Amino acid sequence: MVPVQPKIPEGSFISTNAEKASRGFLSNRGIIIALVVSVGSVSLAHSQEQESTAEIRQAVVPAKHATVLKKYCFDCHNSSTQEGSVDLESLPFEVSTDIETAERWAKVLNAINSGEMPPADSTPIDDQAKLEFLDALSNQMVLARKILSDSGGVIAMRRLNRREYANSLEKLLGVRPNVEDLPDDQANAGFDTAGASLFFSSDQLELYLLTAEKTIDLALAEPKNRKLKTVRIEPEEYYTRHYQKYVDELKLKLKNARDYKAQANSKDAKPPSAFDMLDKYQAKKQLVNTKKWLPQLEKYLARPETKTGATLIMTIKAGGMTRVKLPTLSPGQQGKYKIRVRAAAYKDAPVRFQYLEFSSGMGSNRNQLGWRKVNGTLEKPEIIEFPIEHPYGEKLMYAVHQRSHQDRGDKNLLTKYQEENGIGTPPGVWIDWVELVGPEVGAPAKSNEIIFDRPKGWNEKQHAQEILRRFAATAFRGKAPGKDYINRLMGHFSENRSRKDSFVAALKEPLAIILTSPSFLYMVEPDADSNSKTLGDYELATRLSYFLWSEPPDDQLMKLAQNGILSKPDVLKAQTQRLLADPKADRFIRGFTHQWLEMERIDMFQFNGMQFPTFDNAVRANAREELFQMVEALLTEELSLSKLLHGDFAVVNNLMADYYGLPKVKGHEFRRVKLPTDSIRGGLLGTAAVHCMGSDGIRTSPVERGAWVLRHLVNNPPPPAPPNVPQLSRLAGEVLPARELQKAHQEQPQCAQCHQKIDPIGYALENFDAAGLWRDKEQVAIGKRKRKRVKTFAIDTRGQLPTGEKFDGYFELRQAVADHEDDFARGFTESLIAYGLGRPFAFTDYDLADDMLKQAKAKNYRLSEFVHALVQSKTFQNK
Repeated sequence: MVPVQPKIPEGSFISTNAEKASRGFLSNRGIIIALVVSVGSVSLAHSQEQESTAEIRQAVVPAKHATVLKKYCFDCHNSSTQEGSVDLESLPFEVSTDIETAERWAKVLNAINSGEMPPADSTPIDDQAKLEFLDALSNQMVLARKILSDSGGVIAMRRLNRREYANSLEKLLGVRPNVEDLPDDQANAGFDTAGASLFFSSDQLELYLLTAEKTIDLALAEPKNRKLKTVRIEPEEYYTRHYQKYVDELKLKLKNARDYKAQANSKDAKPPSAFDMLDKYQAKKQLVNTKKWLPQLEKYLARPETKTGATLIMTIKAGGMTRVKLPTLSPGQQGKYKIRVRAAAYKDAPVRFQYLEFSSGMGSNRNQLGWRKVNGTLEKPEIIEFPIEHPYGEKLMYAVHQRSHQDRGDKNLLTKYQEENGIGTPPGVWIDWVELVGPEVGAPAKSNEIIFDRPKGWNEKQHAQEILRRFAATAFRGKAPGKDYINRLMGHFSENRSRKDSFVAALKEPLAIILTSPSFLYMVEPDADSNSKTLGDYELATRLSYFLWSEPPDDQLMKLAQNGILSKPDVLKAQTQRLLADPKADRFIRGFTHQWLEMERIDMFQFNGMQFPTFDNAVRANAREELFQMVEALLTEELSLSKLLHGDFAVVNNLMADYYGLPKVKGHEFRRVKLPTDSIRGGLLGTAAVHCMGSDGIRTSPVERGAWVLRHLVNNPPPPAPPNVPQLSRLAGEVLPARELQKAHQEQPQCAQCHQKIDPIGYALENFDAAGLWRDKEQVAIGKRKRKRVKTFAIDTRGQLPTGEKFDGYFELRQAVADHEDDFARGFTESLIAYGLGRPFAFTDYDLADDMLKQAKAKNYRLSEFVHALVQSKTFQNK
């Protein structure tokens, strides 16, 4: 059996049998959706070609080796016990039965080869029996791969995922679409490029139609003649007056409360209402609140610099966080702007408060755009520029303020500081003024390319027809639209014109139809020649471009494809290198790395601002960015993949350097920083992102950290947790160190085997707290606020890898993991294959992985060599 190939009807969902219904595209969208799903859906057909395997019928492990499994394995892995969800008793001895069977045998081979099975506390396999069994199984695995190679490795035709769709629309229309309502494909298991997960429904088509229409409306909107201008905000004009007004109100309330209290017990006492209060309880509250809030604001106003600017502080009763708001930009004010700030830092403030945070939106819809450290002084302020790009079709307010925490972190810290100093959080930055400059004059609108001027001698129909033909040809990435298809699009155009729509307005509907057709929404690789599995040059250009840029091929790729030379090995390698060197390769780095390392856990938990005061929104975002920048450094500087295991450098900016305590790093740009030999940083295990992923925002999780190391660093993933894990109710209310909590899990038979493999790795990382900072003791908080107590525990960092290497502490673990460089490279290779081919890594990919590893290892495991090896492979170039 060979991979299934799609048969696409002329690149469109439009039905020739439903012209009347399709006329109601805008007025009756349900009819069009029905047509799309029932009539124009993609049909699939099996090719009849099958590679002959007559000389190899079966790959079978000789029956005599059954005694090995019975004697050493069945006690734990029979059909009844199935420890670790592994049942070897029902495993067919014909390895080539199917891919699932072959993959189960591959796990047996790997577990015994590595020495992981049988476990240390079981009887070891007799050396001679082990040698003969592994030799026989290895040979049969090679045969099984040959037999199953035609039935495995199917690259399913898939639609564009959300990232690719947004990039593709932007490339076509020059407008970044809002795709928040479209399915988040990364929520599916595996990579968001996996075709089997990228299903399509009529409900989704409705969303794609709406998105296409809205984006086309924005792209074809009449351009406004906007001039570059500067708007300056003087923050003291609001904040100084605002705080002074509030101080006056507080003083009046304080006077009223005191006057009421002074006469409350006299014979002629006046009621609270005479003092502008409801009752005596409000009088008491006024006294408490004034004592709490008045000193902070009086000290603020006493600063001479607040007469000419604003000091960034956090208040609760006087408006919350001091923020300098900029003019709201409307949907028609898209473009690039600059925010310019004249600011100074207070030298004695904690370093975290010396940063500006730039954001858009308000409340729960607020987005952090970036951070800049202020190095100017009150005597010599500096001007900081921060670029923003206001998106098409949105109304947003932009602001400048101090660094912020999630949830109530900032307010809780303010309360903590008030309890300590009677004032509140110390001021970190003073702002003289803020300017919004823009919009900058950008590139010509894409609308001029889409709706080009009518050539002389053409009538309106000819003009519209050519606009649609050109747009469809570009959208379909080298597949020319058929004449019948264009005629049906023209039917929609003519119908719209008959309703008195303008020429441009009449084109919007057929343009939206093009952007909902399978030839645009799908990575179409039509099987024009049933005797060939090789991609054509246009198809190869598309696969390569979406792999490394997540967008359609550019003009250079398309020209090479048109000339039929892209598939030449030297040309293909040069183009791969060009794509990797382009800034757009950042999409590959981010798309692949985020999913490979399971980075969604970075945002999974809120961190308590009281417990982790320096782990705020800025650190969370920049810790994530640090991982991307590490991988980018490997790619651009041709470094070995092993640097991710134990590097002698960190890739940080000033914000992360401040967080880590690394000296002499200036500027917000990430760069390589040389580390001393005894540094805890360097490599993935030295990053805050990895450690915060292995926590719940409060405490560390040795099991999460250990499992992450096994999955991503030594390519020895543990099985999924069983569904019937019992609650450890006997420990409810007890305060225990992490190691004791994990030992309790090992008391459960269904949990013990995996935890014994996972947890020791996590123990060695316990010197890192939940936010990735070093600690010598584990501290567990008990109670809240003033009643809070802290219990301290010693940290026991001893452990061993499943392969037997023992270690004591982080440094020995890091070295033990680094010694598994080949295993790490194999895990990386398998993930890259899955991402690049759009399907899970399969048993039949072992030979491909071996070839890629061989080529990459010869070049010191340079990251780019893995990419070149995959692109040059027959698998990548086949349907």
